[in-house]
Amino acid sequence: MGRALGAGFRAVAGETWLVALGLCVTLFRGLLALPGTAFVVAVSWLAAREVLHRGGGLPGVLAVLAQAWAEPRFRSIAIGLWLAGVLLWGALRVAWMAGAVPRLAWRLSGGTGSPPSVTEGAVRRFEQVLPAAVVALLLDLVGKGMVLASILGVFAVGSRAQGSGSAGPAAFVAAMGLVTAAVLATSLSALGDVAVARAAMSGEDLLRSLGGGVRSFLSRPAAFLVVLLAVWLGSVLAAGSIQAALGVLGAAAHGGPRWLMALPDAVLAAAGALLAAGAELWRLAAVGVLSLAPQEGREKRWMSLRSESLGMRPPSQ
Repeated sequence: MGRALGAGFRAVAGETWLVALGLCVTLFRGLLALPGTAFVVAVSWLAAREVLHRGGGLPGVLAVLAQAWAEPRFRSIAIGLWLAGVLLWGALRVAWMAGAVPRLAWRLSGGTGSPPSVTEGAVRRFEQVLPAAVVALLLDLVGKGMVLASILGVFAVGSRAQGSGSAGPAAFVAAMGLVTAAVLATSLSALGDVAVARAAMSGEDLLRSLGGGVRSFLSRPAAFLVVLLAVWLGSVLAAGSIQAALGVLGAAAHGGPRWLMALPDAVLAAAGALLAAGAELWRLAAVGVLSLAPQEGREKRWMSLRSESLGMRPPSQ
């Protein structure tokens, strides 16, 4: 487990430009949201300007905006543009993972031979990674739904047990349900990450990557959960350190030009996106090592794994 975390971290550190590429993917998400936002703003502005030209006040503007937004055609176009942006960003994110993870697998295997091309991996592994990423998203949504349902259940149980003699047992049952839901949600998220990592590293189809992910997760579930927790904790600590340093910078810039005061916020947003991209690659690399590396025999060194032992194939195969 510790070696998997270390190997994954060193692989990401050796390919830092992949993290920068992930930052570009994150920034591109905002650009894809511009068409829908521009359509809503343009229609709203034209409707409001027409009312103002006729001498109407704020109530008239609000009434016209409500009427325009209630039109089925307006809602259909706005929702369609938003969904198109979300789907395009999702496809771009999958292409980034399909190209970046095989490169990390090459680094994990010792970096021998020519490195796989990121563009080739994005093209050839896209069809394997896309269904695994969709399943991972669904598993993550199911896990979050379980946590939300458990929280609502805690409130329901607490409201019924308040003032009664069964408050203690009810609190214990509610706490156990909440902890169980959190563990199951994390397990589902780990299973999705394993499926994505196996599809990107070894080119497995959905059934093989999901089935292999289930088998490897059930063989050592604690290791996968601890890896996810460690990556999350490391990213949170790094984000907190950066935020504290930028807070000191913002305090020093107080009273200066406006652009200088806005600089820490911009740097914090960029650093947050970089940390998110790096944490995702680190998590996928670590769970990929746990899932694909051989478990028999302790004499094998995790940092000198061969491509065959890791289950990695070049994207061209």
